[in-house]
Amino acid sequence: MTTIDEMHDHHDAARRSDRWALPLAALSGTLVLVSNLGGIAVGDDGVGYRATADSLLRGDGLQYFLEHPLTVWPPLWPSLMAGLAKVTPLDPVGAAIALNTAVTVAAVVLVHRLLRRLLDDDRLVLLGTAVVALGSSTIGFGHLLMTDFAFSVVVVAVVLVLLRFRDRRDIWSLIAAAALVGLSFFLRYAALYLIPIVALWLLILPPPGAETPRRFGRRVAEAGGFAVLATLAPIAWMLRNHALDGTFTGPRYPSERGPVGNAVDIVATVGKFLLPGVANGRDRLWAVVGVVAVIAAVVLGVRLLVATRLDGESVAARVLRLLGGPTGLLLLLGVGYLTYMLYVRSTTALNRLDLRLLEPAYLPLMACGLLLVDRLGALGPAWPGRGLIVARVWAGANIAAGIVAVVAFAMGNPYFDGNYSSDTFDRVRANPAVAAVPEGCRVLSNLPNAL
Repeated sequence: MTTIDEMHDHHDAARRSDRWALPLAALSGTLVLVSNLGGIAVGDDGVGYRATADSLLRGDGLQYFLEHPLTVWPPLWPSLMAGLAKVTPLDPVGAAIALNTAVTVAAVVLVHRLLRRLLDDDRLVLLGTAVVALGSSTIGFGHLLMTDFAFSVVVVAVVLVLLRFRDRRDIWSLIAAAALVGLSFFLRYAALYLIPIVALWLLILPPPGAETPRRFGRRVAEAGGFAVLATLAPIAWMLRNHALDGTFTGPRYPSERGPVGNAVDIVATVGKFLLPGVANGRDRLWAVVGVVAVIAAVVLGVRLLVATRLDGESVAARVLRLLGGPTGLLLLLGVGYLTYMLYVRSTTALNRLDLRLLEPAYLPLMACGLLLVDRLGALGPAWPGRGLIVARVWAGANIAAGIVAVVAFAMGNPYFDGNYSSDTFDRVRANPAVAAVPEGCRVLSNLPNAL
């Protein structure tokens, strides 16, 4: 019988890839610093985070020029920026670069820990770790004043803690997972999606080893207890917001883009996940790549499910056992987030769904892809070699794109049109006409939020 992920018990053993984890993390942090030599990229949200951090440093509290007080964004990131600027010589922008560097280092360490926990082939562990360390996705988010990457890293930490709970069934791991989910809400309100996903996984989680099935009451107690603990801090913050402006997560407006258009954006982004940051404007091309990748993954995944059934086990029971394991948790988190964002973007006015807004699905789905390659041996002796070739090509392309991005950003590439720290906006701010506007005069702008 083929070894499957639900049966692994060797993840604490030393691996050859372990020696590379910290050097890759240090190199990744260094490259993020180099990419920000010319300044960090700042979009609409980044302007708000910086202005809120400035307000905190002045002692004016959580607010900025469009919100008095702040409700539309969670408070943790600008608070960290202000706190670091308070105790170091850095200004808030410098603090944001330092925080991005720390998040990047943490991402490499945590993803390596996750991959070594999931994969048999240590070569795949090293390739995945190297992509997270040096690939274009990490370099791009390390150059962006935004919370999406930090939130994604906390999600990886949640997965690791939940897998620890799966192995040991200790209450403290469950409490830690709930605390991390609550913390992630203060990075991105979208963290609320984690609560039902994790609760569902806890309900279908099988007993460790060959124990008798878990009692239904215990399943409900664990899932319910987690959900209650994870929602305490978010509920308190949302009640605070509601008391201030009548909303739970700040003012929101209806979406002008329907489910079909948003679904196409999601499929295109799934294609871009294979090589983030390359040919960003070619959405139709990436949509085709995304469709092909999803179909290939589904076909291979179904074949693996059938090939790894236990004696007498039905396909439905095999699917349920998969969902209750590490692979199922990652799939639920990745696909669940994409589904959640399809609903949110179809009802609420946000930016187009792209690599940034869908970043929290990237790491779980990347791990699922590597898991799929790792298990190809169940389909025949030729499959692992084919999978390893594909993985090496994928990793090489991502790392090459990442190195190019480091050089481009360090030399002043604006990254995207709305980068307020680019030379274009510097010239606008230096325009004498702007300086001639009388102080206190009401200024209107054709930008979405008058930045």
